[in-house]
Amino acid sequence: MNLLQGLQRRGIRATLFAAPGSVLLARAGEAGLPAQAIPVRDIKRARLARPELLSVLSSASVDLIHAHDSGALTLAGRCGKKLGIPVVLSRRVASPLRRNPFSRVKYSGRNVAAVLAISETVKSVFAASGYPAERIHVVQSGLDLEALASVEADAALRASVGGRYTVAGVGKLSVKKNWQMLVRAAAALSAEGLDIQWLVAGEGPQRARLEELAARLDVADRVHLLGFRTDCDRILKTCDLLFFPSLVEGASVTVRQAMALGTPVVAVNAAGTAESLAGHGWLVSPNDVVAAARCVREALTDEARRGTAIAAARTSAHERFSLDTTVEGTLSVYRHVVKT
Repeated sequence: MNLLQGLQRRGIRATLFAAPGSVLLARAGEAGLPAQAIPVRDIKRARLARPELLSVLSSASVDLIHAHDSGALTLAGRCGKKLGIPVVLSRRVASPLRRNPFSRVKYSGRNVAAVLAISETVKSVFAASGYPAERIHVVQSGLDLEALASVEADAALRASVGGRYTVAGVGKLSVKKNWQMLVRAAAALSAEGLDIQWLVAGEGPQRARLEELAARLDVADRVHLLGFRTDCDRILKTCDLLFFPSLVEGASVTVRQAMALGTPVVAVNAAGTAESLAGHGWLVSPNDVVAAARCVREALTDEARRGTAIAAARTSAHERFSLDTTVEGTLSVYRHVVKT
């Protein structure tokens, strides 16, 4: 959405194609952006480019197709090949290229002219798996800094949980997000007598296990699983700290949002997270609960260290993660691909 708006402001004609009935398609319509439903039943399993989509792309004199995930590439690659149109792919996950023949063909130079990696971490991991580094361009995933500047804290939420301090967690309740570390850190700091309420926004398959662990460690009244939320930026603004224990990250939009919002970050030292923080927060080894508790305590109670981290992180976010930077970087890759 933000990229589409940025391209339009620069006079670039762009149309969003998304799955029928999707939230993305609805949001684009509400924003008055050019968007159409993809005429296929399931974009992730599309084996043939539908004639209707080929006809639309051909009649619109499209110069380039931008696929924003692996599923979209399945269809985009086929359309691009049939129409002789270059395809670029956004890569957001820090995972290697699979070595099966299907993936090798799907991501080959015949199907993908360039890959836009959202961080140096994503580029490094993808290139290390054998993908040609010269076809990978780093275009940092930007933030709507103007919108974030207007976010206000949720006083009602803060009051409802009580506590001297509140710590946020944001993300899917999955194994790789490592939320059990948050529960254990909550127990360790509760034993020290530090009055903290922990708010985790997200849903997922680990919910029951996390609830059981919180009850077993006697912090069920301190760890609040809020479920899926659409106001995570407001939750970050409300809380005194972001605790981000994810084990694998390509960049972490949540960490970048917290930086821009002025919410300090304690996180597991995953490559993408560390790249985003750039030294302006606290990093701990995976599952080192003792170190995590120490860093959370320092980030909440050491006003001098906290203030320095907040100021540096906010400055870094504004310098590195603006939408203008993302749009200009994307346009640069477009021009390179179309030119060549």
